[in-house]
Parts: sequence; C-alpha cells; structure tokens
Amino acid sequence: MRAIFFAAVATAAVVLAGCGGDVPRGRVHGTIKVQGKPLTGATVIFIAQDSKTHVLDVKPDGTYDVSGVALGPVKVSIQTAAPRSAVKGEFDPPSSQSKGVTDEKAGKKSSSAEVSKVAGPILPAQYADADKSGLTFELKEANQEWSVDLK
Repeated sequence: MRAIFFAAVATAAVVLAGCGGDVPRGRVHGTIKVQGKPLTGATVIFIAQDSKTHVLDVKPDGTYDVSGVALGPVKVSIQTAAPRSAVKGEFDPPSSQSKGVTDEKAGKKSSSAEVSKVAGPILPAQYADADKSGLTFELKEANQEWSVDLK
C-alpha cells in the first residue's frame, strides 16, 4: 500500500513540476502575401504548443508582429473578412442595385455590373482552419521571422 502511495506522490510531483514552470517564449514577425502581393484585411491566428492562441490583424502592408508565443511547433490560421460591395466606391443597398434604381447624385442607373469588391482577396477555406491550413513552423529563437506567400 505504501508503494502505491509513494508512486502516486512521485507522479504528481513530476506532473506539477511541468505545469508550473515558465515556458520560453519568443517574438514572431513577417509578411503574408497572396500570389506575391501583401495580404490585407486579414486576421492571423497562431496556436503554440502550450495551446495558447495569439490573434492579430495583418497590417495594410501585409506585415504582422506578435510577442509571447511559446517556443516549439506553431500552427497558423489565416482568415479574411467577407467582401463588401460598393458602387463606384459608394455603398448602395443590394435591393436598389438589383432593381436598377436611379442614383440621383450621379444621374444614372446603378447596375450589378458596376459593383466592385473593396475587401482583400478571399482565401480558400482551408486557411481558416489551423489543422487543415498546412501552415506550421517551429519557433526556435526568441526573435524569429516567418513569412509566407499563399498561392
């Protein structure tokens, strides 16, 4: 009976020693591109080996910078916002576009052919899931670059 008790205490000590220690952390920075062009309007999510999630927005030039990521393997998810529609740079509700309502300011009719996308590129859905994105890296240093060009 004593042997089981001591084995349990020893196991608990080993487990607790691993939970309370400081995990080495680092800074990750880089650029995210899509077909050679900086990705804009996106959110990057890093999931480190300690299961902590780091969520940040990509800057307009496609760069990002995050600190406090645990060293070791890191999974990455990249998400973009749904595109917004605009007519010649101005918002026009979809119901009036589809009915060909006259744009009084411009003195002409709106049509769906004039609708342009104002959001960044839409990425394939796989990139939104860190387990399916195929985007991973090993954070080995306290200050490390990780850049990617998505196709």
